[in-house]
Amino acid sequence: MMQLIYVDPQSYHGLAKYDVAYLRGLMNAEFAGEISFFCSDLLDQQVPAGVTVCRVFHYNRVRWLPRKVLSYALSMLRIFAAGFRRTGSIFHFQWVKFPPVDLLVIVLLRKVTGARVVLTAHNVVPHGEDSGRHRMLGRVYRTVDRIVVHNADTAAEISRRFSVDPGKMCVLRHGLINLGSEGTPRHDVRLRRFIASRDICFVFFGRGSRYKGLDMLLDAWPRVVAATNVDAGLIVIGAVDPDLKAVANRAADDFPASLLLIDERVPEADLYLAATSSDVVILPHRKISQSGVLLSVLGLAIPVLVSPLAGLREPLDLATVGWSFDGTEEGLARQLGMLIDNPGVLANVKNDRSAWAAIEQAYDWNTIAAEGSALYEEMLADSTRG
Repeated sequence: MMQLIYVDPQSYHGLAKYDVAYLRGLMNAEFAGEISFFCSDLLDQQVPAGVTVCRVFHYNRVRWLPRKVLSYALSMLRIFAAGFRRTGSIFHFQWVKFPPVDLLVIVLLRKVTGARVVLTAHNVVPHGEDSGRHRMLGRVYRTVDRIVVHNADTAAEISRRFSVDPGKMCVLRHGLINLGSEGTPRHDVRLRRFIASRDICFVFFGRGSRYKGLDMLLDAWPRVVAATNVDAGLIVIGAVDPDLKAVANRAADDFPASLLLIDERVPEADLYLAATSSDVVILPHRKISQSGVLLSVLGLAIPVLVSPLAGLREPLDLATVGWSFDGTEEGLARQLGMLIDNPGVLANVKNDRSAWAAIEQAYDWNTIAAEGSALYEEMLADSTRG
């Protein structure tokens, strides 16, 4: 019987939602084997029945880096030990946290236990580290048996940048993420008051960083305000990176009537209220392979305005559930102005039930997990023939 050891050291908060949705999809697809989920002790989601949960990662609670790495290494050694206890094993890792440690364990799993190893590359390289060479990460990519990515552009970039055999790549879409109203909101009154005072409201939520294009949005907003008589509003909610705090605070001070800045990590209930009460979610990213924010708001049938990156544009190629701009500050300002001046265009997208149904079908977890299960079976058959 196939043994799937699914490993995510970051299985908490939003990332755990991905894990649980994928594992539930495998169970719904009647996965032909046993599943063990090696996860963080911070796991905060309900894992589907039939999946064995092993809370082995504790490094997230450690602050001193050497002890953090040691804690992580000990957890990974427990995963290596699992390879001896399970025959016919497929190990599916979700993230590379400390590449030298990950590489060592992956090599041992393949060479000593004979297991097959899959790695999901949610991004080509870690966020904000695009300029690095990432030699050790490249070695991890070349060592694993298969690499799961969420779109073909990411597959091509990994193959080109790290000299990885394209035959290793497997494209599995990132399913819709459930953004809920759990928790007690801290900014309910501020958000409701601000949104009620606007004729149209846009929102940017999550980590405020340059790679997510927050500075571009803040630079574009004055042009938008100056070009319209409509009471338009922009909500920026989520912790802003230190290098953008001054920019964000200045923008909020300059436009207090049209820009609401909530610069802190907030409960999911605040994000849910901000998103569901706004008209359009803006994702002006400069670099990303796929976005959890995008898959969260699409699941709530909220229109989006995105930069022209493949991972963000893909839903728009499947159905008209939003708009894209050309990746420039000027282009972003133009598209925002177009939406403000054409409320009928926005209403048509909001109310297009067939388009939202197409998105639900395209990003269905059961379909995605069934494709993942087929990948595992193929790998196991290859190992038997080998």
